[in-house]
Parts: sequence; structure tokens; C-alpha cells
Amino acid sequence: MKRRGFSYMGDSSSLSIGGTNAPTTTTKSKTHLDVPRTTSSIVANNDDDTNGLPNGNNPSSDDHDDRFNYALLLALYTLQGIPMGLSASIPFLIQQKVQMLASSAAHHAGSAVGEAAEAAAAHHATSHSLADLTKIAYNAQAIFALCSWPFSLKLLWAPIVDACFSKRFGRRKSWLVPIQLIAGVLMVAGSDYVEQELGLDNSAMAVGADAASSMNVQGVTMFFFTLYFLMATQDIAVDGWALTMLSKKNRGKGPICNSIGQNIGYFLSYVGFLALNDVDSSENLWRPLFGLPSKPGFGLVSLGGFVKFMGIFMLVITVLVGLFKKEVDMSIEGGDCCTIGIGGSRSSNADLETLLPNKKQQQDIDDDDDDDNEIDAYEIGIMETYHRLWAVVKLPAVQSLILILLTYRLPCALSDNVKFLKAVEFGLSKQTTALLSPMIVLPLGILVPIIATKIWHGNPLRQFMLAYKLRVTVVALVDVLMLLGVRSYLAGGLILGGEGTSRAIFWGLLIASTALQATVHSMQFNAQMTFFAHRVDPAIGGSYMTLLNTFANLGGTWPSSFVMYLVGQFTVPPVCTVGDDGADVCTGGSDAYFPLQLGLSILGCAWIFFMSKRVYHVAELPDDAWRTHIGEGEDSEEEMEELKKGGKHA
Repeated sequence: MKRRGFSYMGDSSSLSIGGTNAPTTTTKSKTHLDVPRTTSSIVANNDDDTNGLPNGNNPSSDDHDDRFNYALLLALYTLQGIPMGLSASIPFLIQQKVQMLASSAAHHAGSAVGEAAEAAAAHHATSHSLADLTKIAYNAQAIFALCSWPFSLKLLWAPIVDACFSKRFGRRKSWLVPIQLIAGVLMVAGSDYVEQELGLDNSAMAVGADAASSMNVQGVTMFFFTLYFLMATQDIAVDGWALTMLSKKNRGKGPICNSIGQNIGYFLSYVGFLALNDVDSSENLWRPLFGLPSKPGFGLVSLGGFVKFMGIFMLVITVLVGLFKKEVDMSIEGGDCCTIGIGGSRSSNADLETLLPNKKQQQDIDDDDDDDNEIDAYEIGIMETYHRLWAVVKLPAVQSLILILLTYRLPCALSDNVKFLKAVEFGLSKQTTALLSPMIVLPLGILVPIIATKIWHGNPLRQFMLAYKLRVTVVALVDVLMLLGVRSYLAGGLILGGEGTSRAIFWGLLIASTALQATVHSMQFNAQMTFFAHRVDPAIGGSYMTLLNTFANLGGTWPSSFVMYLVGQFTVPPVCTVGDDGADVCTGGSDAYFPLQLGLSILGCAWIFFMSKRVYHVAELPDDAWRTHIGEGEDSEEEMEELKKGGKHA
């Protein structure tokens, strides 16, 4: 589930580094997405291929065993998924906090019954408190959504991680070990801070506007923002290490380790934490199961305790990697390296071309692969890497694609970010919400891309547009029906017919909403990655993929905070009074979710009307429209200008 973030080499590709005395050549593993994966290394001579090991030792021979390396990569990617899963659980804890504050406000209002004037004043204060709580809740969600931005922006510092390192300690371990140590220490030392700043231990003590002082979301956001930054940097290093760690015949399995490991970490810290933290499940299931004494009102684990345990786990893995896993030496003179200079001149390109293998050599390595040579930030320098990325951004075809990526997710933002928070607000348990992911989302995330690739093979953007049309119409409608059903059923009413029929409709709508969203999301993500893989310039494939994924991530990140802010601003809570029998009677109020969903669906239909032609035009552009031609000869600048002129209509 790499929707949590993309690697430097793109979600489905990895950056391999020439980390030996005779670095490896470029290879491309065949997958169902056919994503280029390159080792980005220099071949020092035309001797027989040594696969990057000194003295000609070849780790890619058929008898080479990579099982330990698979386990290590799984562990490293699992560490990466842990902060993502924890951050996914925080919005539900914020909703829980606000619900407890609302209950406390209602309790204070009910206890004010007596004198008519006192009761009226209490009800007026409670109405203001509920309005404040609604804004506090979604403003808090909007702020916390900012914590995931580092994974969307890591391209900005990825070339630095690639080019600066200590040879004595290892090119990837130079970043991996200190980054993970800092992250582990931060989680252990800051575990109590997170729980304290969310105010989970004193929820009933603050009412209305006082809730802001007991819930410092800014502090929690900065905590997880820092963790995301550290894990994004770790992701760059691990992706680069994966291909030099694995033998040549197994390098294509690196992204599989990435996907599996991140899913393990994500579901362990998201589903696992919410299930063990749920009060009812802990009292009725987990404590009897483990033979623990009853403790009503408390989950089996607290947020602080879970974060601390995961921090210790990260520290243990990091120490073991630092002490016992040795990184293969590189063919670099001296102990340290930080290549900053600007490359790209004709002479430097000629020098690089003499070091790269020719096409005949590449075909001898793998007759089935159509390889192009890619060079990384260490080889050409940090500044030249940024120069090449900027050249990509200036391509008219890429600019059209960026416009699409930055805008298409806004009409889907409520379903992506608010739907289940609203369901929890209506009474759906956190545990039920968490269990929907491994039971429905994960299997569909695996099956849908496989089926979709066979159906729309060669037409990924047609697959993309079909999924998008369903996403802004059918999925939005089912989401609204699901929320109305949850609100009606969990409030003690009947949706339709008797109790059994209402229960069936409740679960049917909940499963349908989850499954439809997971299906169209997987279809669009699969189409997006397939299109990227077939359009990138192989000469800078990894950086190119990451650039496109960066804009794709940004397109999903900025609407999140925006729509949560709108929900908080336009939701009007009901006015509640105490009846003669002492029961609360609430009238009026409006939930901003439903009119906003209508407005965003209309916006989505307008997007389809105005942007679909651009999408199909981008799909039909030739491969040459996506290439910069940097370093292909002295006429490359003229070719670039001609390409710009010819593609301005894109």
C-alpha cells in the first residue's frame, strides 16, 4: 500500500547503486507493469561482467541464496510502514476525543436544569460549545493531514542522500542507521508526549472552547511530520540498497519486498493498534483471551505504550543492521563522497559514455530486456540531477500531465479522507473501521490491478477515466447512502423493514462503499503507474518516475486539509434543549458533508467534461514528447527547443 508514500525511484521502481569495486550494469526487470528498474551505475571497463563484486565473485549465480536479504528488506520496509499506520489511526483518536468532549458538554447542560434562566443560559452555552467542538474537530484533522507531506516532497533531497555518504560505513548505511536511530529514539522519548498533547487522558475535563487547550494537534502534527521526514529519507536509502543487496536474478523482487513490508508495518500499527486500543474489544475479547484482569474503560494498549514499543522495535532492528549487515564496498577512491558539481557538458557526457556499456554488451547480459543506461546523482553531481529534473518539468507533455495529477483528486477528497471519520462520528466503532482494511481493501488492492491490466492492456488512461467516472458518481452516491444508513441504524432506528433487514442493509452498504472505493482507487493507481512506466525517459528513469509520483502525491495531499477545513466551517450543530422528562431534545443543524459531496460530484463531472480531452491527448503523445534528449549530442539543445514548439498544444 504505497499510497502512504513513494520512493525516490517511484512507487514501483527502485534505485540501485554501484556499491562495489566493479559496479553492476543496468538491468530492467519484467513485471506486469513493466516498470524500468535501473542500477544507475558505471562500468569501469569492458571486462567480463562481475555483477559488481571484487575479484569477479558473482552473487547472481543460480545457487545464490537471497533469503536473508529478503528478510532484511522486509524488516526495513516494515519499519517504514509503522509511522504511516500510526498516523492513520490518529484521526480516529481525534474524533474519539471530540465525541467525549461533546458528551461532557451535554452532561454539563443536563446538570443545569433548575431555574428557567439558568437552564436557558446553559443550553445557549452548550450550543456554542458544540459549534466550537465541530470546528475544533475538523480543523484539527485538516492540520494533522499535513504530516504526510515529506513523502510527497522527498525528491527535493533525494539526490543529496544519493550523492553524500561514507564509504567506510557504507553508501546506504551512512543514512539508514542514523536516520532509524533518530526515529526510534524520537518514538521512545516522545511516546508520552503524543498522548499528552492529544489530551486522551483528560477528555472529560474540557468543554467547548477549552478543548483547544487540552488537544494540541499542532504538536502531534510536528511529531509525525518529523517521523515522516525521517522515514522518507530512510525509504530513499533502502530503495537504493535493495538492488545491490539482492543478486541480479532477484532484483525484480525488491519492489515486492517494499509492498509487503510496508503493508505489514501499516496494518500492524493501524489495524493492530486500533483493535487493541478499543475499549469494548479489550474488555470483552483481548483480556479474557490472554487471561488478564478486567479493567473497564481502558484499552489493552495505550497510544503512548504502543508508540514506545514500536520505537524499541525500530532501535533493535537498527542496531542489528548496523553491527551485522555489511554493505559491499564501492569503487570510489577515498573514504567519503559528496558529488555536488554540475555535469552535462559535452565533454563530461562523452566521458560518461565511455564508461557505460554498449548496447551489444547489454543484450549479452539479458536478451529479453530493452535496457537504457541511467546514471545517478553520485555520478553526475547533485546540481546536474536537479537540472535534468527541471528539464523534464519544462516539457509540455509533462506540464499537461502535472495539471491532471494536481486537480483530479479534489472531487474525490471527501470519500478519501472524511467518509470513515464521519461514520465514526455517527457511532461506527474504530475496530470495525480498522478491520475493513485487511478484509476488503487489501485483497482488492492485489486482485484489481492484475485483472485491470489484462482488460485494458495498452490503454491505461482509458482505464483511469472509467474508474474516475465511477469514482465521482457511483462511489459518491453509495458513500452518502452508507453514511445515512450508519447514522440511522446506530442511532437505534430502522433503515428499512425489520431489525434483520436493517442490519443486512447496514452491513451491505458499509461493505459496498469500502469495496467500490478500493476498486476504483486501485484501478486508477494501477493505470497511473503503468502510464508513468511507459512514458518516462529511460536515461533518467528513476528520477523521472519520482518526479511524476511527487506531483501525483501532491494532488492527493492538498485536497485533504482543504476539504476537512470546509467540513468544519460549514457544519452547523443542532440546538439541544432539555425536555420536561430530562431528556435531550435536539432540533435544527446541518451536516456539511452531504451538500459538499453534491458540490464536489458536480465539480468532478465538470472536470471530466473539460479535462477528458486533455487526458486522451496526453495518452496519444509519442514517446519522444516525454524525453529531454539531454546528453545525446551537441544538437540536444536544438532538439529540445523543437520538441517544446511541437508539443505546446499538449
